[in-house]
Amino acid sequence: MYTRCPACLTTFKITPAQLDVRGGMVRCGICSAIFHAEQRQPEPPPKAARTEAARAAEAPVPKNEKRQRAGKGRRRSGRRRADKLRFIDEKLALESGIPTVTKQPLFLRSRFHVSSLFWGFGSLVMLVLLAGQFVYFYRNELATIPTWRPVLVDICLYAGCELRPLRDISKIDLLQTSIAPHPQYEHALRLRATLVNRAAYRQAYPWMEVNLTSHTGDVIARRTFSPIQYSESPLEGALTPNVAVTALLDITNPDGKAAGYEIRLVTP
Repeated sequence: MYTRCPACLTTFKITPAQLDVRGGMVRCGICSAIFHAEQRQPEPPPKAARTEAARAAEAPVPKNEKRQRAGKGRRRSGRRRADKLRFIDEKLALESGIPTVTKQPLFLRSRFHVSSLFWGFGSLVMLVLLAGQFVYFYRNELATIPTWRPVLVDICLYAGCELRPLRDISKIDLLQTSIAPHPQYEHALRLRATLVNRAAYRQAYPWMEVNLTSHTGDVIARRTFSPIQYSESPLEGALTPNVAVTALLDITNPDGKAAGYEIRLVTP
């Protein structure tokens, strides 16, 4: 609800909690006058009919007469205000326990504060930084999404980061595999293979798992090799589409019992 100070005619917004403190007695936050809030509720002014006096008041008034009327009106309002303030009971105003109401005029419009702009801008900056950290640390996972990868590539050009090449083992063909005794060492084998990337994009080198089997088909040795170990030439970081790459491996033959082999491409 709203109440109006009888001394300075300031309108305030008051809460039920303030009314319950002293039985409805409150102190004006402007002039310190004490009054009963419920008995001083503002009322909307009645709509007066247009009278001859109102029409006469709307008639043009000379400038000199306007200035005289304005001066007299200010003096009268100042005297009325001073008279009302003189009747304030100072002792009652100093009494403790009476809530003080702050100025809250009717139909108060919300004001734009600089602090709100500051906090809003700060929150936006923090959200942008948080999003940037997420993209940076999870860039390789996001790069697996086809629509995101070109954007992330451009971002890494400016940020100085790197993206792992895409990897799809099913689109790498393993061709022309062969195995033979090592030309220099006993109980050793030399294995050759050709890799071809059939994807439409560059992708990372796979790891190579080699299984040696006996005459009965049992696995007698197994080892996984990284691209650094099987590549004949220095790696460029990724397999170019439809370009053959030769793999060369020297492996041991336990007790010379290996009779067969199997090569599988795996992810690290």
